[in-house]
Amino acid sequence: MSKIQELLYKLVSVQSDTGTKLEVDMAEYLFDIVKEQAYFQEHPQLCGMYYGDDFLKRPIVWALRKGKSQNTIILTGHYDAVGLEPYGTVKAYALKPEELKEKLKDLELSPEIKADLENSDWHFGRGINDMKAGLSINLNAIDSIEDAEANILFMAVHDEENLSAGMRQGTKLLVELSEKHHLDYKLMVITEPHTRSADDRFKMFTGTVGKIMPLIVAKGKTTHISDVMNGLNATLITSRIVTELELNPELCSSDLGMMTTPPTVLYARDLKGSYDVSMPEYSAFYLSFSFLKSKTAEQILGEIKTTAQGAFRKVIEKYQAAQRYLDEKGVEQTGSKQDFEPLVYTFEELQEIAKKNNPRYGEESHQLYEEVSAQVQSGELTIQDAGIQIVKRVIQLSQITEPLVVVGVIPPYYPPANNSYLAQGSERFEECLETILTKKYGLKVDKEAYFMGISDGSYTCCANRAAEQKIMASMVTSENMYHIPFEYMEKLSVPFLILGPWGKDYHTISERVYMPDVEKTLPELIQNLVYMV
Repeated sequence: MSKIQELLYKLVSVQSDTGTKLEVDMAEYLFDIVKEQAYFQEHPQLCGMYYGDDFLKRPIVWALRKGKSQNTIILTGHYDAVGLEPYGTVKAYALKPEELKEKLKDLELSPEIKADLENSDWHFGRGINDMKAGLSINLNAIDSIEDAEANILFMAVHDEENLSAGMRQGTKLLVELSEKHHLDYKLMVITEPHTRSADDRFKMFTGTVGKIMPLIVAKGKTTHISDVMNGLNATLITSRIVTELELNPELCSSDLGMMTTPPTVLYARDLKGSYDVSMPEYSAFYLSFSFLKSKTAEQILGEIKTTAQGAFRKVIEKYQAAQRYLDEKGVEQTGSKQDFEPLVYTFEELQEIAKKNNPRYGEESHQLYEEVSAQVQSGELTIQDAGIQIVKRVIQLSQITEPLVVVGVIPPYYPPANNSYLAQGSERFEECLETILTKKYGLKVDKEAYFMGISDGSYTCCANRAAEQKIMASMVTSENMYHIPFEYMEKLSVPFLILGPWGKDYHTISERVYMPDVEKTLPELIQNLVYMV
């Protein structure tokens, strides 16, 4: 067993489910490995654990191997992994690669998986691909590259599979280390794995897609179900908006030869706490919306608001058509006929109305945020559910009684990033990598402008801080609940490459990594990058 494989198996053996205190165990184990390396036994002051303000006390593990110049390469990746539930009957072996491979051979799996189980180049296990292989490659680099002019900074972060709290805190650490040790960051390498369209191809990325999570909350008009025409069902409003937004190709964005997929809804429901015979007054949904640098988050919010207004108008037309039909049939109805308007506000606009209508809004909203923040910290609410509760309560505090729709944003938010938008690009590094991969390994290189799976690369740069942080005015959660460190991202603004080993079936029972990349290809590529920096 090679040294790097042994290291990888050690990392896989430590469970590190994202969003849990198991991540703390993983960080401590990683730091123990760093401290055992000869360089850091001689220079213990050049490594550490950085805690930031993480509510689970999950630290960032960092280690700086100093060279002879100020030029610095950052090697980073995440140490959290998804849970073990998909392994079912072989769950006990999910963190034991050699035993797992034998157990999987007894299961009914696809021909491709069965072929890889018989291939010694493929190793299986939870987190072995996403992304403890990348961490093993990085740890090997700071241990084995001894004569470089450049500094090598290792950084392992938490929570990438959830809200990327690690990298959002890590930007501050990177700025602090650069100031303390006079580091000039030239390149960041994120050793996230990649998938391939063919065995003879290698993929790397020079940017990462953005992701925004718009939240739409509708307030209807409640009534007893025996008198439906005296109300307006909030679920009808949201369902019509969902129909207009879901898989709408006009909402895709394109840039540098790539295009996003259309938005899709992740959550939708009414906000009734239990069954009764009244019409739902509140309904909410949020959706995942990918975008590239050619479009801003504010433009997206504007598009959603316009779509919501059109959808709301169609709901009112449907109500009016039903009302006319009943009138024509002579159906006697109780109550007065309703005259609705398609009121749609951004969360920022709603807050302004609440301040104007309610003299006690400042005091009451402060109490609201304190209560909801405590519920998130205790685990009683997810941060997404907290966002829904906040919008519903602010609607109530605004004293608006008519039906309306509110459009806001909830975490997580990932700004899109691409090196071509930075003053300092990555072209010379890309050319070096392409030469090695084609000439030495006989691989065809697929260089893509955006990694489409979202990544921590979103928080490595900020080309236009004033424009990019405008969206935070529509972020429903408070600053202490969710923070994007635009000030540190702007100071950092380092080009990055997503450059990792070939892997398959992320997050599934058959997650696996291609060991020749882990043991040979990637270490050589990173060594060459270090020497170039």
